[in-house]
Amino acid sequence: MYDLVVIGSPSFDRSVKPMSNNGPQLSGPAIYSARSAAQLGIENMAIVGPISPQYLEKFAIYLDKLDIPEYYPINSPDTGGFELEYNGGTEPNYISVIGVPKAIGIRDIPDEFLSARVIVLSPLLQEISAELVEWICNSSDAIILLDPQLRDISTKRKLVVVSELQVLEKTRSFLDFIKPNELEASLITGEKDMFLAAELLVESLAERCIITLGEKGSLIYDGNEFIIVPTYPTQPKDTIGAGASFLAGFALGLLEERTIANCGALGSAVASKRVERTGLEFILIRSEVEQRAAHIAYNVVTR
Repeated sequence: MYDLVVIGSPSFDRSVKPMSNNGPQLSGPAIYSARSAAQLGIENMAIVGPISPQYLEKFAIYLDKLDIPEYYPINSPDTGGFELEYNGGTEPNYISVIGVPKAIGIRDIPDEFLSARVIVLSPLLQEISAELVEWICNSSDAIILLDPQLRDISTKRKLVVVSELQVLEKTRSFLDFIKPNELEASLITGEKDMFLAAELLVESLAERCIITLGEKGSLIYDGNEFIIVPTYPTQPKDTIGAGASFLAGFALGLLEERTIANCGALGSAVASKRVERTGLEFILIRSEVEQRAAHIAYNVVTR
């Protein structure tokens, strides 16, 4: 049995400003979750996702450098990717979509990857459907966490935000956690008040929800009480993948059977380390992460 399985497409992104001399660079929510989990010491883990034969060899080299122990490639005509423009901020502008992964089918995932303690569903561009979520939830005893990505591709190959989460309401009795960011929570529920949004998410989509709020921390709701988790004070350089790294820390807390509040503190600590470096260059030293998590946990508020 795996401790953790991450399902989602890798992304190979190309920077147009400043120009990149190294070609497309590996990215994507699933990669940030897997990279963070590996650095935290979760060795019995795997990442599953669609990739084209063109990038398979390069991807394998990347995974070896990132210490991600196992990858199961789903054959796809294309590999996910974006054209990015950096203007000195903590997140780039998405200029265009240069690759779209195939939708993951039920038969694409071998049964062995359902035998996990925790499964993180971390799509890039709508490759994880409502039917796939339902099947995984029905077929696995794992704790299932969904990181919704409300992004799709327009007819002009531009990245667009969609206002509806393509997850059927019938999955609500199976999903353990859903983790939107503040914008995604507002789009899904139509609420700007995150406390009301959290209540609606739990009523309609999952047993519990985590709403990440950027520099304001995160809000966790389990159907009974709200847990307000602060951030660790830091100077962010690059916020891409912060939410995905948060989920890796949260998953580690679940694996170690910590309280939900302490899982949130651990996730927040991991995210704070992630944003201090650019891209996948961040380093997670477990003792440092635990020290930050303890600081955060001391300031958690429950109501």
